[in-house]
Amino acid sequence: MMGVLAIRVLPWIPLLPLALAAAVLPLPARWAGRVALLAPAAVLFLGLPLWPAAAAGGSARLSMPWLPALGINADLRLDHLGAFFVLLIGGIGLAVVQYARHYLKDRGSGRFWAAMLAFMGSMLGLVLSDSLVLLFVFWELTTVTSALLIGMDFEQADARRGAVQALLVTSGGGLALLAGAILLGQLAGTTTLSALEPRGAELVRDPAHALPLALLLVGAFTKSAQFPFHFWLPGAMAAPAPVSAYLHSATLVQGGVLLLARLSPIFGASPLWLPALTAVGLTTFVVAGFQAARAWDLKQLLAYSTAAYLGLLTALYGLHARTGPHGELVAIASHALYKSALFLLVGWLEKATGTRDLGLLRRERWCRAEPVGCALIGVGALALAGAPLVLSFLAKEIFYEAVLAAGPGLAGPLRAAALALALAGSALAVTYALALLAGVLGGEAAPPRGRGTPRRAISGWLLVTPALLLLPQVVGGVAPGLVSAALEPGAARPPAGGVALWHEVDARLALGLAGYALGAAGHLAWRRRAAPPGPLPEGGARDPVAAIVARALAGARWVSRAVQAGGHPRYVAVTLLVAAAAVFVPLVHGARGPAAGGAAALSPSPRVSWLPVAMIVAGALLTLRVRRRVTKVLMMAIAGYGTALLYVLFRAPDLALTQILVETASLLLLLLAFRRLPPLGEDRRPRARRLAHAAVALASAAGASALAWAAGVHAARDPAGAAQVALSLPEAGGRNVVNVILVDFRGADTLGEIAVLALAALGAAALLWAGRGASPGEAP
Repeated sequence: MMGVLAIRVLPWIPLLPLALAAAVLPLPARWAGRVALLAPAAVLFLGLPLWPAAAAGGSARLSMPWLPALGINADLRLDHLGAFFVLLIGGIGLAVVQYARHYLKDRGSGRFWAAMLAFMGSMLGLVLSDSLVLLFVFWELTTVTSALLIGMDFEQADARRGAVQALLVTSGGGLALLAGAILLGQLAGTTTLSALEPRGAELVRDPAHALPLALLLVGAFTKSAQFPFHFWLPGAMAAPAPVSAYLHSATLVQGGVLLLARLSPIFGASPLWLPALTAVGLTTFVVAGFQAARAWDLKQLLAYSTAAYLGLLTALYGLHARTGPHGELVAIASHALYKSALFLLVGWLEKATGTRDLGLLRRERWCRAEPVGCALIGVGALALAGAPLVLSFLAKEIFYEAVLAAGPGLAGPLRAAALALALAGSALAVTYALALLAGVLGGEAAPPRGRGTPRRAISGWLLVTPALLLLPQVVGGVAPGLVSAALEPGAARPPAGGVALWHEVDARLALGLAGYALGAAGHLAWRRRAAPPGPLPEGGARDPVAAIVARALAGARWVSRAVQAGGHPRYVAVTLLVAAAAVFVPLVHGARGPAAGGAAALSPSPRVSWLPVAMIVAGALLTLRVRRRVTKVLMMAIAGYGTALLYVLFRAPDLALTQILVETASLLLLLLAFRRLPPLGEDRRPRARRLAHAAVALASAAGASALAWAAGVHAARDPAGAAQVALSLPEAGGRNVVNVILVDFRGADTLGEIAVLALAALGAAALLWAGRGASPGEAP
């Protein structure tokens, strides 16, 4: 366990960026960027001293009361995984903020920096959460803040579309996460992750664990852009290069991977875990890799390759669930570092050349004018391919080892299929990495003058920061054991003796060579493709969402034509039918309680009960027969006063008084309103419409009657009346139980009703004043 200092520091790690987000909002762009540097620097300052103890297996946990009535606390935990992500978010965040200051210059408003720091704080809260409920809160905060960053250039249609698409997909996954957390809490009695881990074997023996697990996995898959949810990630590339580098390589999309890592000790032994994660991960590895190989836009290529690599990580957590951690953190760190560097280099490249179109880049010798940037992109492309002498080669070897050493859950044809998918995904990675290299190194014609930004106007930090991020790739490629031991000192080792720069001739070597050969062949086929004419294609990334949105809008238009085509009778009919359905559905499908007792003692004498019944029936029938509005209102009031008399006979004076007041107020208001209206004309409704209105009226009457009958003959399973009677005097000091319920026990409901009536009165007054101010020939 860590010391008291770690527990005191723990809440400040996410709070400092959130506090600075509020501080930079009113600042001008230049000062906001400088202040923003303090947030990742503070995260590293607080996190680095805690890393040695966390890497050695220590942990710190802080529990703070949050929703005590529901038994939910705000639990934070810093362990090996959490400390790793804290340093990753802080380290890459520092590089991205410094890059963004020089990339955006005066375009980086206080609003941008506030959203960036709010996202950083939300992501830190997510990785430190030890409660699934608190994790969900930070999960949704990352969804909202990332959508704000993607749509920061809201005047651009692509930015708005990408932001809405990312928001819809990831927030939908967040709802699945919340539902899974609630179901898991009901099943296990807690939503605290550290309390669930020791009970994993007990939970997976219960067949009921399948539904919460499936919902939690859906949440993870949407956040990490796994198939079939991978389409939202390329659309989010409308964001500026620093945003893409930070959100879509190192932080936001890693949120789903973090959730899988947290769930692995709990559900790793489930029969659903390994096949679900392996199938989804390897499918994404191939499908997204194929789309990356077909991309001409460099940001789309990197976006699809990100989804593909996240599929690899998903499959890793499925394959290693029963053997303990081995290399996952190395794979996560390797990808986050080189992919964020590549996104930053694409931003620099677009400034330097005026394009990120591979079709144009591969025809021009721009690399001779920018050798440093060219070399850095080359290193990033080697990491993208998993080539030897870079750190990502170690991650690829870990992946091959996991597939080859999979346990009995992946045997026979399933293992052969997994190997085939792994080989295909690795070959596709080589293909699109070579496409990137060809665009950088190739070219026959000199680039045209006047395109891009002059070199002297581009800050050197746009190359320095990606160079620093790529440095671990080179160090890890030369000394892979050093990096692996630093990140995962307690990781389990496979029987072959670990992953190194060179192995004996074995299956891993054969898979690696086959992947390189197939990838090179794919690249040769890619080079024969002609570059697309004109502007870059949008790609198929948005097509699924565009189709879904189009169908949803078409359905909304149909519903609007059906129920909101104008005319108060239609609106009233829809309202009454929905109310009737809301009554009938629970009556038909709901559980019925025991028969109510004691009603006979309250029943009035039959000699007097006919009077209110006669008043109600006569008022209802006469309302249909009379022709004038005022007379109709008076007949309806007779039915209402008959209901009040019925309450008196059943010894409910409070209800009777309320009914009388409501009827009197309604009668006066309607009389005041109707005196300005013209007389009713002849009923010219077609016969079919009259029959439809009669059917609606009968359905509403049947619903109200059924509800009244069910409430009268069936007692509630757990009635609250006795408890409220008992608490009325000692808790609220009132002997009138109805008044105490309205004012104290349900005071918030009463306040809401008063507010609604007040707003309605204000609206009516505004309409009245507007009508008085209108000209005589003008309708109010």
